[in-house]
Parts: sequence; C-alpha cells; structure tokens
Amino acid sequence: MKKLIGMLAAVVAATLILGCVSTKSASATVLNKKEVSFKSEPGSLSISNETSKDVVVFVGKVEKDAVLGGINANQNRTFNLSKLQGIPESGSLLIRVATFETYKGKAVVTEDDVIYTGLVVYNLKQADDKIALTIYKGVDTAQQTCIYVSNESENFVLELRQGNPSQGEIIATLPPLQTNKRIYLSPRDDGLAYDFYPQFVFVNPKTGEKTSMNAGKSDRKRAYPERVGGDITPMRFEGPSKSSVGYDVAFISLQNDTHSGLEFRNGETTLKNQKGIRFTPSGRTDVYEIQSTNGESGQTYTGLQLEFDNFTKKSIERYTFLPGYKYELIITDMNGNYQYDIREVGQKSLVEDARIQLFNE
Repeated sequence: MKKLIGMLAAVVAATLILGCVSTKSASATVLNKKEVSFKSEPGSLSISNETSKDVVVFVGKVEKDAVLGGINANQNRTFNLSKLQGIPESGSLLIRVATFETYKGKAVVTEDDVIYTGLVVYNLKQADDKIALTIYKGVDTAQQTCIYVSNESENFVLELRQGNPSQGEIIATLPPLQTNKRIYLSPRDDGLAYDFYPQFVFVNPKTGEKTSMNAGKSDRKRAYPERVGGDITPMRFEGPSKSSVGYDVAFISLQNDTHSGLEFRNGETTLKNQKGIRFTPSGRTDVYEIQSTNGESGQTYTGLQLEFDNFTKKSIERYTFLPGYKYELIITDMNGNYQYDIREVGQKSLVEDARIQLFNE
C-alpha cells in the first residue's frame, strides 16, 4: 500500500512539473511574438526618441502590424526600410509609434494607442538618401492628456508645427481625411497653450517631389492639453486652396559641388532640409524651405551663410525670395575658395487634383 501511495505521489509530482514546463513554454511562445529588435541597422531612416519610454515603430496603419523595430528611451537608431515586404523603390509613408509597454500588453494596437506619427519620403535606389525624424519630447507617453485634430483635406498630409510656421518642430502628422485624431501632449511647464501652424504636404507619386504649403501666421491655432475623455473640441484644418491659402515659403535646391559637407544657416540658426536633416554632404543636392511672405514682394534675407567642415564660412549676399518660387543654390570650390551661384528657376504651381499615395495605408 505504501509502495502504491509512493508511486501515485511520484506520478502527481511529475504531472505538476510537466504542467509547469508546458505553461512556461506556452508563455514564452506568446512573448516571442512580441519580441522587438532595438538594435540599429544600416538604413536610410533615422528616428530620435526624445521621450522617457521605449517605443515600437510601425509602417502604415498599426492594425496592419508592420513593425519596423523599437527605440529605447532617449536614444536614436536607424532602420532599413528595404526589408519591408512589398515596399516600392521610392515613395512616401507614415510611421506610427506606440510605447513598447502598450505593444507587449495588448493583443491588438489601435490608432488610439499611437503617440506619434511622422511622414517619410524615401528613395531606396539612392544609397545616400537619409531621412531624420524626432519623436517630440512633450508627448504624453502616459496617454493622460491630449488635444484633438482633424485634417479635412483630401490630398494633403497635415503636419502641425509648434512655435514657428516653417522651422518649428513637427509634433503631429495626419493623413488626408483623418478626423478627431487624438494627439497626446503633456501640458507646458509655463501653463501656456501650444501654438500650432498647419503645413500641408503633397508628395508627387511619380517623381517623389515634395511640396509643402503653409497656411501662414494668421492661421495659427492654439490649444491646451486636457484629460483624455473630456469634452474637447477638435482643431479643424480644411487644407490649402488657391483662393485662401498660398505658399509662404520659397524652395531652395542646394547643390553641394565641393569636397566638404556644409550647414545652411540663417544667422545662428542651422536650417533643416526637407528630409529633416541640418546638413548637406559633399556631392548631394537637398531642398530647403525658407520662410517668405504670402505677398508679391517676397522676403529679403541678409544673414544667410554656409559653414563648411573646416569651419570656413561663406556669407550669401542680400537676396529676396518670392513665395512659391524655386531657386537653385550651387556651391563650388575653386582653388580652395568657396563660391556660390543662386538663381530663380520658376514658380511652383499649386497642387489641385492630384492624390498623395502612402504605402501601407
């Protein structure tokens, strides 16, 4: 009898042990599906995570679960877009970001879980094509306070700049016709409302050319983040039109034909190009948008300059840029002396009936 009881006890113990192993294995299998690489890889897309939370980056709608990878808190990393299945060689897409905590804790991530969205215009055929985005440090990663925004335009991505119409940081991006989008923002330390300037962006699907149209200072809207779930009126942006909104920037195609990299500056401010990078390497051509006016007279600049790798600076003489016009700025190096040539090349037409194409939307 004692022998029988001992055998039964052994069987029960073995069953419990096997059960524990099986449960642990099943749990590990579930967790494996949520594993995300946080290691940088050679690629064209660089994203800086200025928040205090680890995040996961999606390409296109989060419901499609096209995970690009993760970024640790307060870190920067690069991504290889070419690894995405079915991605065209060139085009445009939206990256969406959720906290890793949310991603690993939910079976399905939805648009309401997204804390940041950014526009990427890429060209995989160019090895030196670089794109840089920054996840705004003022994002409320706890998702407790927010504003609501609607992009009512059919053909344009809406980028909201904070503080400045052309060089202000982009803290929110909406695809065409996205309404009542929840934008998670922490209240400002000074108690003031955020001021937003709309920028409507069109990317030509055939050429990859990027066109940005700002609504101007008179179209500023202000909002103060409030508790999620409260009665918050969305900020509505209808989009540009010939009758009410035109260009208030000029488009400068800067061609660096020197053996040195350079920064394009207005006074002490280093300007960003359309890729979000404050630098143009040797042999590259980048497009910069420079604030102009919405009138015929344009805006005159006296403090534009170029700074090269060896700390040499080249000032650009007084020049007036007209809104909506394209300019070529060609930089050369003649016997150790940097020279430039700037000329107007034509007016950019307003985009009317074309439709933007975003990968994985």
